[in-house]
Amino acid sequence: MRFILVTLLFFTFSVLADASLYERGKAYYYGNGVEKNYEKAFNAFKHSAKIGSVEAKTALGMMYIEGKGVAQNDDKGLEFLNYSVSRNHDKAQYYLGVLYYRGVGVEEDLTKAFELFKQSANQDYADAKYNLSLMYQQGKGVKQSTLLANKWLIESAESSNSDGQYQLANAYRDNEDHENAFEWYFKAAKQGHVESQYWIGWLYEHGKGVKKDHLSSINWYIKAHKSGHIGVSYRMGLLYEVGLGVNQNYETAYYYYHVSMKEGNLDAYNKLGYFHERGKGVKKDVKKAYEYYIHAAREGHSGAQLKVALMYEKGIGVKKSVKKTTYWLKKLVNKGDKMAGFKLKRLQKR
Repeated sequence: MRFILVTLLFFTFSVLADASLYERGKAYYYGNGVEKNYEKAFNAFKHSAKIGSVEAKTALGMMYIEGKGVAQNDDKGLEFLNYSVSRNHDKAQYYLGVLYYRGVGVEEDLTKAFELFKQSANQDYADAKYNLSLMYQQGKGVKQSTLLANKWLIESAESSNSDGQYQLANAYRDNEDHENAFEWYFKAAKQGHVESQYWIGWLYEHGKGVKKDHLSSINWYIKAHKSGHIGVSYRMGLLYEVGLGVNQNYETAYYYYHVSMKEGNLDAYNKLGYFHERGKGVKKDVKKAYEYYIHAAREGHSGAQLKVALMYEKGIGVKKSVKKTTYWLKKLVNKGDKMAGFKLKRLQKR
């Protein structure tokens, strides 16, 4: 009896040491509570693997593949991953599936990738479920099936995969079911999903699926902006310009429109032209306004084309020109703009 107890105590100690080393490696890898350090993460995983941690061997495999904390070595990485897969490890099955899908370190093999994702998904690995959904949807590595694509999408969302939650929310929004869309966007947004953060802000702004709340809207837009969302800056500019959920502030609105302009948003170019034309949030400068308007106009922005036509007609920021006024009005007439047609006829009667 004494020998059995000693054996059990030793086994428990090994398991605890294994778990402690693995968690230490994770902390260094992600920078959780400590400064991120791939070399220290690799060493911790290496010691944990020696004790027998399959999780650690999977982590070592990916670090060799990515060349993080150790010299990049596909063969070594695959050796560790294949070992973990042979032990039926869900993450290893998923990671190896990704390698076969992308053809990284191995020959691209979509059928093999599908098989590995399926094994991982059957062990409830959320990311693998989402990948299965994509493969069924696209017919890659398996016969295309919308039914099975939707099945695995729902399962991935229910297993907390943020991409799955986001796509499910999109499907609900497309069907005008904004309450369910809000629910799934919110779940993904809480995990830091940037596009979901934007759509939560949008739903609050427009009162879709949730009570209209401009303060909550701007707060979610700010989260999305800080997370690097492309496009949300324009929405923020609008809210600051009008004063919805925040105090009206033309300077701040101008700042966000300028950010949006750098992202290539033609509406933002048009807004900056308007702000310079009227002196909102910035010194009035009609020549600068023309520069923003003409850029958007040349790219096909209808509102900017009308402004450029009017500036040439009245000589605002540019020399008067009937020819150029006519040119820009005709652009709009060709788009079916009745107001531009009326202005063009009036101009031609002069």
